[in-house]
Amino acid sequence: MTARSVAADLGTTHQFHGIQPVLPVADVVRAARYFSEVLGFELDFIAGEPPSYARVKKGDRSYGDPVYLRLWQCNARETRQWRGEIVIHVGHNIDGLHAAYEKRGVDIIEAPVSQPWGLREFAIREPDGHVLRFCGYL
Repeated sequence: MTARSVAADLGTTHQFHGIQPVLPVADVVRAARYFSEVLGFELDFIAGEPPSYARVKKGDRSYGDPVYLRLWQCNARETRQWRGEIVIHVGHNIDGLHAAYEKRGVDIIEAPVSQPWGLREFAIREPDGHVLRFCGYL
């Protein structure tokens, strides 16, 4: 059995079907509020006393897997050392989403642009410095 067939078998056998990136944040309550009230995600859970971990989600299985982001509270020094970029696929009206975020005062760092690889996308920076890139098919 080749390494390639073993890797393919594992993906099929175990049915990998999504990821949930973990973003380190300085204040999990503030971050969860921002993702829900400003970006339109739903608070899935917040845990700890005081709160130190949360998950937000957007979407349901009616048009694909939901998008989940986990928010992990770290001290400010740790959050500055790591910055991630998350790409979130949007089903339609990417320009409408951009306009809605613009009206809400979201820090848009790249305006919508049609890419040669078949996606229209824009990027924002959330308060902890992570870049979220929203894209949809042309």
